[in-house]
Amino acid sequence: MIKVACQLFVTCLYVLSFRPAPFAQQAEAPTYRDGDWWRVQVQVKRPTGVAVGGPQLGGFPEYLVKIDSGTHRVFGLQGEQRKEIEAPNIVSLVLGKPDWRGELLKFPLQVGLKWSARFPLRLPGLPERWAYATYEVQAWEKIKTTRGELEAFKLLMEVPESPTPQKVRLTARAASYYYAPKVKAIVYLEERSPPTSPEAQTTSVLVDFGVGQQ
Repeated sequence: MIKVACQLFVTCLYVLSFRPAPFAQQAEAPTYRDGDWWRVQVQVKRPTGVAVGGPQLGGFPEYLVKIDSGTHRVFGLQGEQRKEIEAPNIVSLVLGKPDWRGELLKFPLQVGLKWSARFPLRLPGLPERWAYATYEVQAWEKIKTTRGELEAFKLLMEVPESPTPQKVRLTARAASYYYAPKVKAIVYLEERSPPTSPEAQTTSVLVDFGVGQQ
């Protein structure tokens, strides 16, 4: 009897140890609908003397991204001011669309997914070059937002250090961000360079949204 019980116990342990991982959560590509919108706060820190061309990065404290007739419209918000602008960088921060950070989202998303991308990178005073980045879906977590707690995928983007044609070394940067399928958007992104480098730092936080069903 004892021998049989031990065999059953070992069998149970074996079955439990080979149960599917709890990361079965998977997100398909979202379906955007006219009227969907997201408002984000964007903070940019740059070293003294370094400028970023265009108003699309740090030109306004908040931005509104809206789906209208199947296209993305972006508005810069400051107090009572609301100005429509061309800002693919903001669309990338909110919806993960390809831009100079590459392809931030790749569907279907699931924990453990990895991919890489090459994309053109322009720096002041230097010719355009191709940059390389790697991406990984690291976890399925809960994250607090101004609209309550949301379940989201945690992702990491890394850009390794590489020289330009002028032998200028570019310090590697990394971005940690969270994508919440319920709101079809990246709810938080923090991009930082190593402390030893004065490269720009960017933070994007979703503060409000209005979306229809998938």
